[in-house]
Amino acid sequence: MKEGYGTLVTSHAAGLNIRLSTPVTRIDHSGRVLKLDTPAGTIDADHVIVCVPTTVVAKSQVVFHPPLPDKHAAAADLPLGLADKVFLNVDRPEWPTNAHLVGSPYSACTASHRLSPFGWPIVESFFGGDCAEMLEDGDAAQFAIDELVGLLGSDWRKRFTPLVATRWRHERYIGGSYSHARVGRAGQRTLLAASVDGRIHFAGEACHLFDFSTAHGAYETGVAAARAIIGESVTIA
Repeated sequence: MKEGYGTLVTSHAAGLNIRLSTPVTRIDHSGRVLKLDTPAGTIDADHVIVCVPTTVVAKSQVVFHPPLPDKHAAAADLPLGLADKVFLNVDRPEWPTNAHLVGSPYSACTASHRLSPFGWPIVESFFGGDCAEMLEDGDAAQFAIDELVGLLGSDWRKRFTPLVATRWRHERYIGGSYSHARVGRAGQRTLLAASVDGRIHFAGEACHLFDFSTAHGAYETGVAAARAIIGESVTIA
């Protein structure tokens, strides 16, 4: 989507009563009514859909009472890797739309550079794995510029201006990028996705058996959880 995933998500939520900066810190499911603790007070609910990164469950950033040790174990077996992006403005780009450069095929720490996506005068530089981990505490934009200058020539240095960079590992309620299963633990996705007492439901890309690590996988699990609450049958294929 040219306008970005943020626009897509916002459009889906149009007309809903959305409360930002109101994280649920505790879910008490000991009684007939669920009690959700937030900085703005306690919310009573009959059902709740927990759609958070696996790090949030594994680190007990949301506390369950009574505890749900199987959920914590499943989330810990589905940790988040890391993939970050840097965006650079380009003065007078000289390449076709959606051109591509690889920084260095001989180094494990390098970037994949997408040139002028959608025809815009920008470069989208993509880092992953240990390289992304290292650059989260460094200057990823400068690294990307240095690689591009090495490929295109020194005259290009003054034509690149950093715009924005992601640092997913440092996001408080995220702590990483896409989930992956530890060796032999892919079955934990089923355990993580299972509802608790038909009242606490779980969704998110890590809960999808096949389309994990994708936005559409997360969407499908959310739809499945919602339909389970309202009593409609759904099959994720």
